[in-house]
Amino acid sequence: MEQVVTNRNIKIIKRVEARDKLTHSEVLFGEYSDGDQVLKALKELECWYSESLIYEKLHGLEDHLSISFRHKDSHEIISYATED
Repeated sequence: MEQVVTNRNIKIIKRVEARDKLTHSEVLFGEYSDGDQVLKALKELECWYSESLIYEKLHGLEDHLSISFRHKDSHEIISYATED
């Protein structure tokens, strides 16, 4: 018998990777009930980071269902990715 999982939220995870790539942290940024909400949240984040002068865009939503930016001074990489 096949089980169907319903009402499963989609999570956006924020990951911050240090310059040396030896340390990183991950936190739950948010949980969303559908893909439209996830896309809206990622687009808003992408817009905010793109407008900031201290971040360099590594990849955006046109490439993946995630976004990634590098802090120009600290060289930390900030990424937001989905997980269900």
